[in-house]
Amino acid sequence: MAYEPDMAIVFGSVTKAVIVSSRGATVYLPSPYADRKAAVLTAEAHCCRLGWRD
Repeated sequence: MAYEPDMAIVFGSVTKAVIVSSRGATVYLPSPYADRKAAVLTAEAHCCRLGWRD
């Protein structure tokens, strides 16, 4: 998927959490995700709810 300029998704391999930075806001999604792929899918779904379209 093509991200918007300045959009970033960061997965913490130790905490198993994900941080999403998009449109000037940063959101911490603390649920322990099984792996990076699951975390990124959740973060992308969060961005879609905010209006991001690939």
